[in-house]
Amino acid sequence: MEQEQIFIVEYECPLYGSVFYRNVSATNMEEACGQITAMQPDMMIRAVSLLPI
Repeated sequence: MEQEQIFIVEYECPLYGSVFYRNVSATNMEEACGQITAMQPDMMIRAVSLLPI
């Protein structure tokens, strides 16, 4: 079983061009992206980074 880590997800509103950042607790990058798209389906994921501990 994988351990959860903190990822920083950068996403953009394609309508207005605004960029947002959110810290997400997930086991991998795909899960972190999935959490954002589940909450904000219109947003475009720009980057995902692992937060160093």
